[in-house]
Amino acid sequence: MKNITLISVLLFLVLSTYAQNDKKASTEQEIKRLSNDWMIAAKSRDEKTLNKIVGAEFKLGGTDLDQPGLPREIWMKNTMENLKIDSINYIKMLVEVIDNVAIVQSTFYWSVSFRDMPAKKDTVNLVDTWIKRNEVWQVVNRLVVD
Repeated sequence: MKNITLISVLLFLVLSTYAQNDKKASTEQEIKRLSNDWMIAAKSRDEKTLNKIVGAEFKLGGTDLDQPGLPREIWMKNTMENLKIDSINYIKMLVEVIDNVAIVQSTFYWSVSFRDMPAKKDTVNLVDTWIKRNEVWQVVNRLVVD
């Protein structure tokens, strides 16, 4: 009887660990898909999709801590009116999920022009913070790392 109980407990622990790992992998894939959807929406100026993905408290910042991050309102206006994205893609992406928070570290390439400036091709490192609220993931912060 003790052996059956021990085997049952071990089986339960193994299956629970497998289910947690499977859920984490599924969430990581969801965040990667949403990250790509975000960039496609920015390129096509799809305001409806951007409003779903980008949280109200979103800020775009850099490593200069003396400069406040660019708030969502200004980021959205620039994206919709002033930014022309010709090409965009993630080169590498690492997603770490902890409860209802996901941290995405990535290397990102784009060809972009702002207002009337000539197109610029750039590869940057990014750190995005995502939060899940009411079963919906939204990005709330993007840090551009030099």
